[in-house]
Amino acid sequence: MPPGRHSAAARAAAAVAFGPGAAVYRLLTGHAAWRADCRAMAAFVPGPRVLDLGVGPGTSALEMAGAAPARRFVGLDREAAMLRLSRRAAQALGVPLALVRADALALPFPAASLDGATAHSFLYLLPDPAAALAEVRRVLRPGGAAVFLEPRAGRAQLSAAARAGPRCAASMVLWRAMARLHRRFDEAELTAILCASGFAEVRAWPVLFGYGVMAVGRIAPARRDAAGAPPASAPALG
Repeated sequence: MPPGRHSAAARAAAAVAFGPGAAVYRLLTGHAAWRADCRAMAAFVPGPRVLDLGVGPGTSALEMAGAAPARRFVGLDREAAMLRLSRRAAQALGVPLALVRADALALPFPAASLDGATAHSFLYLLPDPAAALAEVRRVLRPGGAAVFLEPRAGRAQLSAAARAGPRCAASMVLWRAMARLHRRFDEAELTAILCASGFAEVRAWPVLFGYGVMAVGRIAPARRDAAGAPPASAPALG
């Protein structure tokens, strides 16, 4: 499917998976390999204020909160069913997790108000990833960073996923099938999209047995004058 072109079938599949099928989605993605890569994302962004885009059932945000308990994570999703699952999961673990129902194309945060942003299985669902990335860049402070984990184009290792367990293998197969309806990224494409959106020091690499690709990009630090002070136009950080 050409980038940015989402069929009616793709929209319907996403509506089911992230609406009525939210509990099934959580079950399939709750295996150890998925959680480990969710947890790993925390190391690539600064804190303390971190936005998790498309928080879904809360797996990513809660795993990162466990890995970096000093951070203040905010989960954002536009699906009420997913936010309910996130809230229940956070309450069950006793982890504070602020949740916001909003559209990623109009983030309800001031410019330069966040330190980091994370997203798992997020950009591939969007008809216009660049518009969402522009919003992410807007709300990140100079020196901030974002990390994305998306379905990957190219060969994957089903046998390795199967050795991690039947639930892992099933989730990888279903994730790839969902991505076929939307889009997949290879390392070069995801790097190019982030660079075109104004992120610097971008790098990408395969994860999840080759079914996923992780990419990180940074916002360039504010320039300083000869006296070491930021320019007068630099946004103030809260």
